[in-house]
Amino acid sequence: MSLRAFHIIFITVVSLFCLGVAIWALYFERESQDVVFNILGYSCALAAICLPIYGVSFYKKSSNEFS
Repeated sequence: MSLRAFHIIFITVVSLFCLGVAIWALYFERESQDVVFNILGYSCALAAICLPIYGVSFYKKSSNEFS
């Protein structure tokens, strides 16, 4: 497996984990009213949005370099 393929798979897995943590922190822990869960949830939601954007730009950039 090349480093490029590993990087793309890693960004995909981390994006899915961030989405899962954001759903857990914002939805399932709603009754706790703890500020830490809100910060964790919103920061993971932001990462779940930004990481796929980075992954797509990395894929486009790396496919242009090697083609």
